[in-house]
Amino acid sequence: MTTLVAIQGDGWSVMGCDSRLSDEHGRFQISKTPKIVNNNGILIAGCGSSRVSNVLHYGYKQPNPIIKEDLNTYMTQRFIPAMRKQFVNAGIDMKEDGDVAQIDGGFLISVKGQVFSVSEDYSWDTDVRNVYVMGSGGDIALGALAALGVEKVKTIHQAETMIRKAIAIAVQYDNMCSEPIHIFTQYASKEK
Repeated sequence: MTTLVAIQGDGWSVMGCDSRLSDEHGRFQISKTPKIVNNNGILIAGCGSSRVSNVLHYGYKQPNPIIKEDLNTYMTQRFIPAMRKQFVNAGIDMKEDGDVAQIDGGFLISVKGQVFSVSEDYSWDTDVRNVYVMGSGGDIALGALAALGVEKVKTIHQAETMIRKAIAIAVQYDNMCSEPIHIFTQYASKEK
């Protein structure tokens, strides 16, 4: 299982994740590779099926938004269709006749410092609070963020520190999550 956390600031975003992988029998591994990857300048954090994340992280090169392209339009017309095409090609897009297409996982995506939450049905959302969580430890991390005063975060350093603390609390109370914790930062114009 997973804890994913993202905070979006003015022209930047910070994303963090834990490192535990587990199967339906409760066996676990500590992942060598982070659950967040920089795919062609886009940060992609995944939870759910590892296969779904494998395809998004390493299966193809995500198209970049065109200069000054509206990011909502980009997500709807280019990112999501490209993502779904890769899942269909990989045989992991689940759809029965008459049903809505689904994947076994969810994602936090950061494009030019804007965070999007992508659900199993390929829908995306943004949050007016600019705080995002996902995975089995997400609710614990969200509670920790609220207790730590996430609404006061103004800088990248503050966001990094708060995300690290929130994930550490999730690791402490969700036995499906573990250290090490990985932090990724993205700026509107470049990644760091």
